[in-house]
Amino acid sequence: MTDTPERPESPDDNTQPTGEVMSKEVSKTARARGVHEVVFTSFPKLLFIWPLILLGFLFYLFGAPVTDAEPADEPAAALVQATDQAEAGDDAPPPAATVSRRLEVLGWIYLWVAVLVLLTLGVDLDRNQAAFWVILIGLIWVLGLWLREAHHFTLFGDIYRWFAGLDVQYNRGLGLALSVILLVPYVLMLVWARINNRWRITHNEFEHYSFGKMDDSLGRGAKTIRTSFTDIFELLLGLSGTLVVYNATGTKELRRIPHVMFLPFRRRRLNRILEKTAITAAQMEEEEEDDEDM
Repeated sequence: MTDTPERPESPDDNTQPTGEVMSKEVSKTARARGVHEVVFTSFPKLLFIWPLILLGFLFYLFGAPVTDAEPADEPAAALVQATDQAEAGDDAPPPAATVSRRLEVLGWIYLWVAVLVLLTLGVDLDRNQAAFWVILIGLIWVLGLWLREAHHFTLFGDIYRWFAGLDVQYNRGLGLALSVILLVPYVLMLVWARINNRWRITHNEFEHYSFGKMDDSLGRGAKTIRTSFTDIFELLLGLSGTLVVYNATGTKELRRIPHVMFLPFRRRRLNRILEKTAITAAQMEEEEEDDEDM
């Protein structure tokens, strides 16, 4: 009878089970890809002036003034410049400036973007309010068409013609100067928000990092997160909204994080993270006790 030789011990026999090793490797890979955490910054409302800054630099390339050698886009221009009567003479007619259709279009685009930015900074218009105003403006427009056709009442047309008669012309020097001036506080705001209002959310912890102050962290365990888009203009200019963190049962608000950029995309990652959190009755009771102590 031949004895079967014993298999020598392999160094791998003392290692962890294969399943656990693979699990750790997958965990490391997922962590390297940032699956287990979402890091973002909460910005102040100054963030939404970026369209004005961008247009000032962009329109400088297309807003060159019309020279005397260039043909006027609109002959019989209506802009009259102030002249020095002492040099030109009392009887000399003042020179008429050339009106450029290109500069007029750029000017109105710049003005409407400025109005949009100001509304974003000063007004919070949610979805229902935005729908109300869109319907109201549409009704006023239809009313104006009806008054013009039925009663020859042209008030709205007169308002439009008054604005058109202003012959707005974009000045690229003014736009560039404003962009450069606004760029300085804008960059400072980005840096300050990055070091003072940075959030890190994992499957079991909510951390708030603030430079020069004590970092804030919510208790471990299950949480409920809701997204709120309080301003349609912020949503338009940066897909921005508010993250509201509630306790496990959703009955108490714990944190409100405003002005989170690209919130719909971040919410998808948050959903994947929060789905990994197991909720038990004991955890929920512990969460309630922790939330009441906060």
